[in-house]
Amino acid sequence: MKRVVLGFSLLLATTWMQALSADDFSFRESNSFIATISGTPQQQMFPVSSEIDVQQEVLSVRVIPDRELPPIVSEYERLHFRLAWQDGPAPLMFLIAGTGSGFDTDRMDYFKRLYHDAGMHVIVLSSPSNYDFIAAASSSGLPGLGYLDARDLHTAMTRAVDKAREEHDIEITGYNLSGFSLGALHAAFVGELDSHLGQFNFDKIVLMNPPVDLFNSVKRLDRLAYTKIEGVEGGDSFYEHIFGKLSRYFAARGGIDAGAGLFYEIQESGEALTDEELALLIGAVFRFAAADLNFMADLISGGGQYAPPKEELGVGTSLTPYLRRALFCDFGCYMETQLWPDWQSRNAGLSVDDMAYRTSLQSIEGYLRGNEDIAVVTAADDFILGREDYYYLADLFGERAYLYPRGGHGGNLQHKDVVERMLAFVQGEADEQ
Repeated sequence: MKRVVLGFSLLLATTWMQALSADDFSFRESNSFIATISGTPQQQMFPVSSEIDVQQEVLSVRVIPDRELPPIVSEYERLHFRLAWQDGPAPLMFLIAGTGSGFDTDRMDYFKRLYHDAGMHVIVLSSPSNYDFIAAASSSGLPGLGYLDARDLHTAMTRAVDKAREEHDIEITGYNLSGFSLGALHAAFVGELDSHLGQFNFDKIVLMNPPVDLFNSVKRLDRLAYTKIEGVEGGDSFYEHIFGKLSRYFAARGGIDAGAGLFYEIQESGEALTDEELALLIGAVFRFAAADLNFMADLISGGGQYAPPKEELGVGTSLTPYLRRALFCDFGCYMETQLWPDWQSRNAGLSVDDMAYRTSLQSIEGYLRGNEDIAVVTAADDFILGREDYYYLADLFGERAYLYPRGGHGGNLQHKDVVERMLAFVQGEADEQ
């Protein structure tokens, strides 16, 4: 029976993918690493207002009132978030940032402006895997389990709405939710949790490039940081190698002009980065995010592996040696050395596979399948997904799976065709594409 179901899923996904592989999808970058790093070309982006045209403010709330942090990190006792608001009654869109990211990333700023232009209030929250959220809003201090992170997010969202109303007296007519990457997985779990609590009763939820099985996606990301480049040994040598390439490019060009098309210009030059270099560059970014996660989680939970005891952390304490130590532990290491021991202590007799399942989309399939108010957006070449994950999303969401042949991990999300489709879904318009 499983083989029959899988076969049907493969057929469905293949058919759907072919339907969206038409030549009129103008996002042409076929290298998923380049697409991920460079994003959508300026001329293909859906236009949004400039930052100065958005009525917005950074606010903060105390999510866990009794949490006391060492003086050196006491600035994170309050959770900061960004609010963009309308002058009159409007629906509110929550945005959840991706892996290790804060509320103020360029991607979140773009979608904040997009939904604000569409007449919505917007609240942007950091990822539960970001250091500020771990410190201010993670009840366990050990993020990584979707159903537990969702509880922390739901509480933070409630506090943020209360603060928004207190500061700007906004009137909310309904709620929507979206997240990117790990934030998309979190959005799915928050939606499932709220379906029981009935607090926000989300009108629409959009999952942008979510992992299906978080732990498998984490392994894929971790492997990027171990990509081998001939003649380059170690992290320092890699950065010197990349710096040398860029220096030669700018020297030949006669100056630095960091315009939107810079990356494509470099890739068309004699100093173009190879696939191995691109993979390692992406892997390095995620490794630094993992280091922040390892350090702050260890500090808040009191694990003692990467951070000194709280009482030893003074204002003048240098965190460099501790962060350097944490840099040697990737996401998989974090799950094995911090997340799993804690989870096992509360779930005796269950395995790592049980823990992985509990934080996968499969574990809330009953909520997601057939739910007309939830859509997913992803690309066939998103490297955090395996082939079976891509087919699973196609089968799970059916016509609400907005699948594209190219784009890497989020590289096509600002493309006009992709944005128009998401907007139409959120606004309740018929999907004519």
